[in-house]
Amino acid sequence: MQNEQLVAKLNDKRMKTRLKALKALTQDGETQTLAFEKDSNINCVFRTVYSCFDRSPSLAVYYTYKFGMPLTGLVDYASLSSAEELIKAEKFAGGTYYCGAEVAVKSPKGERIVLSAVGIPHKNVKAFNDDLAPYRSQRLAFTNALREKLNSKFKKYSISLPYAFWSLFGAVKTTSVEDLYVNLASKIVEKFKTADLINKFLIEDLGFEFLEDESKKLSDETSTLYLFDLSYALKNKLKIKLPEEQLHTAEHFLSLCEKYGAISSATFKGGDLDEFLSNLKALNINSATAEFSANDQGFMQEFYDKCMQNGILPFVRTLVSHPRKKPDNKFTDVELAVKFNDTASCIVGHEISSSINPEDGMFTKTTAERFPSLEERIKLYSRVGTK
Repeated sequence: MQNEQLVAKLNDKRMKTRLKALKALTQDGETQTLAFEKDSNINCVFRTVYSCFDRSPSLAVYYTYKFGMPLTGLVDYASLSSAEELIKAEKFAGGTYYCGAEVAVKSPKGERIVLSAVGIPHKNVKAFNDDLAPYRSQRLAFTNALREKLNSKFKKYSISLPYAFWSLFGAVKTTSVEDLYVNLASKIVEKFKTADLINKFLIEDLGFEFLEDESKKLSDETSTLYLFDLSYALKNKLKIKLPEEQLHTAEHFLSLCEKYGAISSATFKGGDLDEFLSNLKALNINSATAEFSANDQGFMQEFYDKCMQNGILPFVRTLVSHPRKKPDNKFTDVELAVKFNDTASCIVGHEISSSINPEDGMFTKTTAERFPSLEERIKLYSRVGTK
């Protein structure tokens, strides 16, 4: 019972309370019950309260500690506000970590692409975060436009989302689509009260169709995850046209990555891999990120090989942006797991090295002259990141 109370405090509105609870949980000697094996992907990237749902940085660190994960990566949308707490939290948990930010931008061809900055030198976090303010404002405009569309759709049901639903974490927080749908789920629960009446509304009025597993999750309003399951259903099944998204240019974000010494990365969203990597080289992007797929390990091998052939650092990640997401991702090939875990450790190694001396970053001119081979740098920086 005491541990349950401490876990609850990991999402307290006060950072000191969250960190104090984490310290108690990580020093009880009983929490860390599962250990990651060599064939597991260590690169589980968390969203926090600063951009998605309600996981605090301390709760993310506890999550990695609980599952025996050696690495905590926090990458919020257009926000580095989780970094301060992450750094303090890991002093208690004793793990390795990196911080980052992700944004959607417009490519030189006018296409929407997703870029991230990871492994940011600690002394540059605040200034970088300040320069991300226009991206947060842009996201706020988008979510407010979506809020208006949702309000228009639900007006006849007397359900309305207010303009201001900022969390206690303040203006450094990036509003997100997930925020909107969690708030919409709360309004629906408030109006219809029970799971039976809510499901009747979803099916008869909104035209939702559910699989057996989905129906089971939405039949128990006493579940601690009920609100998130309902918001997830609304986000994925509600037929509504998204507003037009105004985007900054890729060049602008990449200039910030260079200015502040971060590793730049583009997320592969499908399509022609060779063309994707060619575009990355043209933009001088350091790395490429793919989502982990237990069912497509052949692609991950191809992704790794082609990235390396092009001099681009390959990452594979599991994005933990929902409370039900578990770090159960295993490679079928231990050798491939080691390769990707080494590149994930490179982010940590880069963050450590460049926080001490900016010239010691993985992609600086100085480092490239000393270690021209990407293989050499992976070997070096992964070793730094796992110490």
